[in-house]
Amino acid sequence: MNRFFDFSREQMRTLVVLAVIVVMAGSYKFIRDYYIKPLRPASAWKISQIESLETNLKVDLNYSPADSLELVPSLGPILSQRIIDYRAQYGKFPAVDSIVNVLGIGEAKLKQIKPYLKVTMP
Repeated sequence: MNRFFDFSREQMRTLVVLAVIVVMAGSYKFIRDYYIKPLRPASAWKISQIESLETNLKVDLNYSPADSLELVPSLGPILSQRIIDYRAQYGKFPAVDSIVNVLGIGEAKLKQIKPYLKVTMP
């Protein structure tokens, strides 16, 4: 009989072992990816979860520079610079609620950013 591949018994045994390993690894990956559910699925933070956290960040309206004000959620570089300009023109803020006098900050924005702000007077 003329065989296309002429392997010895030891070589044939090695090929069979390698084939079994490849099949087992592929089966494991398939089972892991499609049948085994993770213990706890990864989920994104919901806005309600973020709002329920107590804020540790309190930025002072009267003494903070613009880059510190940008750390407040919903305050970008433009509003931060407007706060700085307002403070330079009119003086210190007497209370956090007086930030509504800054152009671009209304009652809705105040409600979003109020937990992150404080006012200290000398």
